[in-house]
Amino acid sequence: MPTLRLIQKQGFIKKFCFLGLLLSLLLPMTGQAESPAVTVAKLKEHHSLLEEAANKFAVSSRYLTAIIYVERTLNYDWTDDAWDVTLAKVGKNSSIGFAQVKLKTAYFIERQLHDPTSLFYPGKPYENVLPVSHSPNELILKLTNESLNLLYAAAYLRLMQSRWEKAGFPLDQQPEILGTLYSAGLFNNDGTERKPNATPKPNVFGKQVAEALKSIW
Repeated sequence: MPTLRLIQKQGFIKKFCFLGLLLSLLLPMTGQAESPAVTVAKLKEHHSLLEEAANKFAVSSRYLTAIIYVERTLNYDWTDDAWDVTLAKVGKNSSIGFAQVKLKTAYFIERQLHDPTSLFYPGKPYENVLPVSHSPNELILKLTNESLNLLYAAAYLRLMQSRWEKAGFPLDQQPEILGTLYSAGLFNNDGTERKPNATPKPNVFGKQVAEALKSIW
């Protein structure tokens, strides 16, 4: 028979999870995206970390910077800092950290970096950069570290570029498509892959990445 303390603990957990769900529904209506000026200032502060992350995964630091700029000015607001980690700990697939990397995306990145049979496997030089996490809490902790967070973002671009290059459609001159994949994901809602092709179309996010590269960097 459960003790009174156990019943109270279970009740608290249920209430906390319900609060997390409620907040996840309400927060999108309360926030306002970060201003371009604030984002540019923060990107300048993170310049060395961005360069380091891009170099480790052999991707363009300009593309990485532009993608994060659009992510923060389009989708990020103060509520992300306030609640994303809390909501992730109760099971929500939150976007965490400076580059707003989703928890499930980060786990996917780790697995692809260590799976030579994967279509997204970028090669042995990248295997040891981001070890596979053993628990959600371990992964959340990594994503709250700014330098590691940027490594995940850079690694995600590397997976995209490696996959498309293997298929014969390199993306190293198509930042708008990298931005599109960064925002929309590598898979459709039905679980099928957004497959490499000769005529990819950018979404709104991808177009803004291209514009950011022209006007800011």
